[in-house]
Amino acid sequence: MNLSDILKLYAKYNQYANSEMVRILGTLPETRFHEAAGSYYKSIAGLLNHALQSTAGSLKRVADAGFLPDLILPAIGSFPQVPFGEALFKTFPEYTALRAKADEALVALCAAATPEGLDKTVSFIGRDKQPKTIKVGGNLLALYTHEIHHRGGVATILDGWGVENDWSSIMRFLFL
Repeated sequence: MNLSDILKLYAKYNQYANSEMVRILGTLPETRFHEAAGSYYKSIAGLLNHALQSTAGSLKRVADAGFLPDLILPAIGSFPQVPFGEALFKTFPEYTALRAKADEALVALCAAATPEGLDKTVSFIGRDKQPKTIKVGGNLLALYTHEIHHRGGVATILDGWGVENDWSSIMRFLFL
C-alpha cells in the first residue's frame, strides 16, 4: 500500500464519517447545532465551521500550487469568501451542502492523485505568519487528521448531551 492508496481510503472514510455525523446531527433540532457547547469553538456549528474552513483552505492551497485544480476549484469556488474564523454558513442545511462539496472534491482528488503529484511541494504563509513548505501528500494527510480530530470534538459534545454517535471505524475501508 502506497500513499496514493492510503489517501484514497482516507477520502472514502472521511466522506463516510462526515455523512454519518451529518445524519446524526440532522436528528437534532437545529437550535442544538448552534447551542453553547463548552467548546473552544462555542458550538458544534463553530467547531464544524473551523474544520470546513480549514479543509477548503487546504484544498485551495494545493490547487493554487497546480495540483489537480480542475477537480478542486469547481467544488470550493462556490464557498462563501469570508475571513478565516467567520462563518461559512448560517444554517445546518447550508453546512451540509458545503460539507458534501468538499468531501466529493477530496474523493475525486485522491482518486486522481499520482505519486508524482503527491510529491509536489506547496509553499504558504502559516497562521503564525511564518513561511511553510509541505508536500501535497503531507498536506492531505494533515487535512484528514484535522478532520478526524474535530469530528472527535463533535462526538464528545454529543456524548455529553447523551446523543449516541459512532462514525469512527476506518476498519471497514481497509477490507475493500
